[in-house]
Amino acid sequence: MLRVVLVVGFMASLIACSSSPEWKGVYAQKNKEIDRSKLEVPPDLSQPNVSDSLALPNIAASGKTYSAYSNTTTYTGDKITPASPKGVKLIRDGAHQWLEINATAEKLWPQLREFFEQVGFELKREDKQLGVIETNWLENRASLPTNWLSKLINRISSTGLRDKYRARLEKTANPNVTRVFITHQGLKEHAAEDINEIKIWWTVRPSDPELEAEMYQRFLIFRDISKANAKKLVAKIQSKERTRIIDKEETRVLQVGEGFARTWRRVGIALDRIGLLVEDRNRSGGLYYLRITDDFRDKVKEEKGWLAGLFSSKNVKIKDRYLLSVSAEKESTIISIYETTGAKADVRFVKQLLTDLKSYLD
Repeated sequence: MLRVVLVVGFMASLIACSSSPEWKGVYAQKNKEIDRSKLEVPPDLSQPNVSDSLALPNIAASGKTYSAYSNTTTYTGDKITPASPKGVKLIRDGAHQWLEINATAEKLWPQLREFFEQVGFELKREDKQLGVIETNWLENRASLPTNWLSKLINRISSTGLRDKYRARLEKTANPNVTRVFITHQGLKEHAAEDINEIKIWWTVRPSDPELEAEMYQRFLIFRDISKANAKKLVAKIQSKERTRIIDKEETRVLQVGEGFARTWRRVGIALDRIGLLVEDRNRSGGLYYLRITDDFRDKVKEEKGWLAGLFSSKNVKIKDRYLLSVSAEKESTIISIYETTGAKADVRFVKQLLTDLKSYLD
């Protein structure tokens, strides 16, 4: 018996002493041929035409479209300026960061496609008009041990963590400079024994800025930037609480303790992390035109609570589109949710969506 215990203890020590993976995000590598024909046709990343359903309501102060505004706006956030290899800058704003690359969006699009496929993901959404690429859900196997014995066990084991990523390209006033945003979404598996069966369900876990930073680094390495330079360029960021949900004019709003310009940019990244799709935006009017995606609806249903009551309620129906308003108020910024007509959205939907936004804007 003692011999058995010693053998088991020795095997456990082998597993525990296995080397940790180089990256926090480790996904199944798929050694498949990449269809190069898909990479040859440059995408049209022009802004889409706004339909009547996205007509500007009275809550906006201006009738300008984002399509016109995006050609004249400039950003004045904090810039990290280490040595920038091959025309790459990292822009940092609070708890968010993104890349500015000296390349056209048409050139970066196929590079992003190939990059995610090489990491191991399949591309679930490709919207060339919006400049959005979204991957499938894939198990993150970084926490599994990596020695020879563990690899045998890993074939039947699971980490209970799944990740997917969204990459978004945004043109600037300079057609040869493009912003690249990469955002992470995560799921966590739960299990519970119920009489004669084990029930398994998934809940959303918070987006991980470290995984996002890692993907930025990997993408830069993919573009032939050295690993050392990529790590220097992409910074580790610390967030601090700066938001609160308050009652205002018979509804809930999110108050952000910073100016409009910074909040506007950070809201766009937060919406990517949540999984909502921005069909258009009007910065001068402070509006994001949101579309509720099928992925978002599925995520809500799987979460066992987050907005789940809205789907079972006879009185509330999640609409396909909403407006998110960002407006300056003294030294802070107010975020509110409306229906596309300009009417106030259901208070329960507003509360839950603002709660999710708050978690990414703090």
